[in-house]
Amino acid sequence: MRQYRGLCPSNIAKDAKYSMSVAGEVRVPYRIDARTRDLLTTNEHPTLAKMVNAAKEHVNHRPGGVFYINEFSEVIVPGRHSGSCVYAGHYNGLLEFALDGEVVSTRAPAHLRPGNPWPGPHVGVAYLLCAGGDDIKYELRQGNRTTLVYLSDVVGIDKAKKTAARVRAVKGSSGGKFYINEQCEMFAPVAAESGWVFLYIGHLEDSAWFEPPEG
Repeated sequence: MRQYRGLCPSNIAKDAKYSMSVAGEVRVPYRIDARTRDLLTTNEHPTLAKMVNAAKEHVNHRPGGVFYINEFSEVIVPGRHSGSCVYAGHYNGLLEFALDGEVVSTRAPAHLRPGNPWPGPHVGVAYLLCAGGDDIKYELRQGNRTTLVYLSDVVGIDKAKKTAARVRAVKGSSGGKFYINEQCEMFAPVAAESGWVFLYIGHLEDSAWFEPPEG
């Protein structure tokens, strides 16, 4: 079990992260509307459960707890220290949850278009659209050191602007946080009269992006 070398999520919002039970049940809070939440669960991913709980045993000496799956299908578990994570392995399974006779999925429905409300769980890894909307960045923490990593430094200015433009079209030029999940679906919280709503940005597809740190 080794330390994860990439972006370690540190989401405060409960519905932005998965949790695994001791018995291997995947759980995630789900916002039905501004006033109603439910807890989505599935027992259909025993391989993922084994991965996560092995990492949890390594970190906390007991199974169960918070984990993430990033856009590279890497399963990462928060470590003992703030800003650190443990790499648990790769998982390519599609997480789907039953809710009132319907299926809630981390994959976007075929009819969904950018700017539509995002109907899936809000789990994902957060990135920041820079002010002005021309670049994307994240903070890489390594011990006491924090490094800002810009997409333009990885793929070049022109390609970074094209990817950022897709996010800006939904999020706005002021910038701010948006998410990408394990299915490479992007969505963002956007202010509305009723409060914050999550809108769909689109699938990453062939847009220029960061490199997976674990290869």
